Amino acid sequence: TVFPLPDDVQNFTGGGGETPVNFQTNLSLDEVIEFYRAAFAEQGLTERTLLTVISDTTFSIVFDGSPNGQAIVVQGVDLGAGINVNIRFENI
Repeated sequence: TVFPLPDDVQNFTGGGGETPVNFQTNLSLDEVIEFYRAAFAEQGLTERTLLTVISDTTFSIVFDGSPNGQAIVVQGVDLGAGINVNIRFENI
């Protein structure tokens, strides 16, 4: 996949390349948010803060600047026993 992944990915689904991915991680919600903010900033992408939504149990963050011209959407849900993360390209 073209998306960066944390070290402890579990139950990964998704193909290679630019297809959407879904997985679980034992990182906290805040750690997942921090991981993707740092990883995508390192790639030169910028967070579209107008679309950032973070609550106690969920988050949705959008990053612009991908070479394919699409936005990258990262969403997470706290399942209680880990975080479910979904990442995909979207025309927003």
